[in-house]
Amino acid sequence: GWKVGALATPGIMAILALPFFACILLGLDSPARLEIAVIFGTIQSLLSKTSKYALFDPTTQMAYIPLDDESKVKGKAAIDVLGSRIGKSGGSLIQQGLVFVF
Repeated sequence: GWKVGALATPGIMAILALPFFACILLGLDSPARLEIAVIFGTIQSLLSKTSKYALFDPTTQMAYIPLDDESKVKGKAAIDVLGSRIGKSGGSLIQQGLVFVF
């Protein structure tokens, strides 16, 4: 249902992030472990993008079904424009904060 589709993408990302970061943190002195980290990172990137486009995006569109036509158009436009810009700005802010800290 709706809940499974919405939680699949973050779940996949979280599950694959654990071995990825473990390989990085434990393998700083070992090129073989860093190579495994690259493989895990590639798999995580592929599966997260696949699940986002196949499960998460259609699930977000399902939220508009019960609305009337005018609310659908206005709500979708507001969420797409504001959500996209705020999300990108927030992500950039977090990334800059991490760059300054580390």
